[in-house]
Amino acid sequence: MREAVEKARELFLEGLPLSTMVDRRLALDLDLFSRGGLRVLEKIARLNYDVLAARPAISKAERVRLLLGSLARTAFRRAAP
Repeated sequence: MREAVEKARELFLEGLPLSTMVDRRLALDLDLFSRGGLRVLEKIARLNYDVLAARPAISKAERVRLLLGSLARTAFRRAAP
């Protein structure tokens, strides 16, 4: 599981710059998807990679923070041509 999490983390981080290459609406979706995925991976690592014992879920408060952060990043970013 540790190797799968690390590979997924690499892919999410590699994909994050894509949000700067598209229009703002898609950028918001890409940013939220990537950062939400990274947050889940952090939670899996905190569970010592034992996803059968507990579900790595993102709380409502964390979702709001992710959304606000993504909105801020995309709002102040120049739209792609």
